[in-house]
Amino acid sequence: MKTLISFIFIFAFTPCILLAQEGYEHLSPIAHGAGRTYVVTSRGLAAVGLNPALLGIDDGKTIEIHLFPVSAYGLDAGPSFSDVNALNGVFSTGITHFTDSSLTSIANLLSNGKLSGRGDAEILGASYRLPEIGTFAFTWTTHGAVRTDIPQSFLDFARDAEAQILQQSVVLDNFDLQGMWYSEYSLSYGKTLELGVDTNSFFKNISVGGAVKYVSGIAYLKVDPGNYIHTTASNGRIFIAANFDEHSAYSSNFDPKNVPNHFSFNFLTNNSAGSGIGADIGICLGLLSNTHGTPTVLFGLSATDIGEITWNKNATERSVNHLYDTIIYQGVSKIQDVTDSLKKLAGTLQNVSSFTTPLPSMFRAGIMIDLDAMGIEWGALAPRIAVEYANGLTGLVGSLKNGRFGAGITLERAGTIGLRLNGGFVIQSGASDITLGAGITLFKFLDIDIASAHVGQFFKSGSSESDIALAVRAAF
Repeated sequence: MKTLISFIFIFAFTPCILLAQEGYEHLSPIAHGAGRTYVVTSRGLAAVGLNPALLGIDDGKTIEIHLFPVSAYGLDAGPSFSDVNALNGVFSTGITHFTDSSLTSIANLLSNGKLSGRGDAEILGASYRLPEIGTFAFTWTTHGAVRTDIPQSFLDFARDAEAQILQQSVVLDNFDLQGMWYSEYSLSYGKTLELGVDTNSFFKNISVGGAVKYVSGIAYLKVDPGNYIHTTASNGRIFIAANFDEHSAYSSNFDPKNVPNHFSFNFLTNNSAGSGIGADIGICLGLLSNTHGTPTVLFGLSATDIGEITWNKNATERSVNHLYDTIIYQGVSKIQDVTDSLKKLAGTLQNVSSFTTPLPSMFRAGIMIDLDAMGIEWGALAPRIAVEYANGLTGLVGSLKNGRFGAGITLERAGTIGLRLNGGFVIQSGASDITLGAGITLFKFLDIDIASAHVGQFFKSGSSESDIALAVRAAF
């Protein structure tokens, strides 16, 4: 009975586990390493999805190309997110074969947000600059995320549900369990307009940009806010109150009961679980020009992934609608009567024609000070410092749950063999850390950059959380 009770409680809130990749942020490794200051530090194709206005800033290149596998990638993963084989080993067993050992494994995999993760891959990217018109870019990217913000008290309760439910009261509210995987096909544009006609102008220029995108969904899962389980044990009976509503969908190439453990081009086909339309907008002001007419300060704002997606393949809803029940276990002759009552907590599963969700919208604001343009150099390196504030505009995974502040510095040396170094820090609830990155330019056209936003994790004993952003681009 312990196994069944524990399974029901875990199953109610973890009906399927998604492994996915997400986040434009990892497609901009220079900004990623410079304190995650994407809205002002990104350049070229790296600015797509973060601040399209930065496409309009002239970096001396006319054409930029990314083509899989020479492209941009990123991963920010908890230890369970990285161990897909462990997940398959647990969730392939089925309800009739669950044991105390496998239930303990589930609880351990989900504890302390270890299953949360994010990442991304760019399949294709190309941009072309027309000096008098602006810069156009097309990108094909895939994104996703998993967020498992589940109270440890619930996992401890589920692990020993039989003893817990019969002996003490439990109050569990507002789990955050969700996952999303989707591809985007974006057409972006950016242009810089000159405002100041002399070198002493306060407002030197303004860059504006936008993007429209077609979104193809691969898989989705979310337990909606307002969920709860309350139990009270008294005199041989258990009083239970429960409520949750969970939606899921997935394409025919994605089976949540058989979590994929490798990259597959099946996820890049038009075999999708839903579709939608989105948009990005951005602006960047160039201020306080120097004697050469170069702005020394940039101020950027952007709002990205504004839109929605409708899921219509394998779409389901599992719900318990404000259930209030009393389960009598003392003096019951048939234990099946108790287990049948507990099964109500697993909810009612039904197929639905479709449901609509927002995209993981984000807001960013930041400032960059170009110390090099001010005449300050550190040896042969040109320094720039930047800060950014970012926050999510929706509660969807991939959109930040808590506001984040970041600050960083980039050091760059131009030439036939160029060099870039960047570093910084981020402050966020439960995620403050150090960022570092480095890059090199070969033959004046091939850029290779790598960065991490979890450098502090390397110095923590027992930590296995990983974060990396990598990009290779050809720009002429």
